[in-house]
Amino acid sequence: MRKYFIVKVKENGKLEIPLELAYEIGLVKGAYFLVEIDTNLKEMHIERVALPGKKLVEIEVIVEDKPRILAKVSETLGRLGINILFNEVEELESLGLSAIVAIVDISQSTISLDDLKRELEKIKEVKEVKVLDMD
Repeated sequence: MRKYFIVKVKENGKLEIPLELAYEIGLVKGAYFLVEIDTNLKEMHIERVALPGKKLVEIEVIVEDKPRILAKVSETLGRLGINILFNEVEELESLGLSAIVAIVDISQSTISLDDLKRELEKIKEVKEVKVLDMD
């Protein structure tokens, strides 16, 4: 159900959402939200990505722009017990490459971030990997 309401900015960009609605969407301490801001349109979209208790990591993988590469990356993450919460792929046309950016939950995995990076680097079409802890 959609609800519309007007909120006043409290200070320095801080918004206060009515408490009953905040709880309904999981806007609680420790939750993670994806905030998309379009400065040209002066618009913002907020989407809950994970409730508290998750361990989020951002992964950026530069790969050859070929079919099945996203599937290979996803299969590797799944094999390691890592849950993909959000991903986006951007084609880097002039280079023949693509950038895969994913927000993943590693709370059910025992792999270290260094080992995760090494596992992704084993995929032959992978050119570069960055793994960033979001905490």
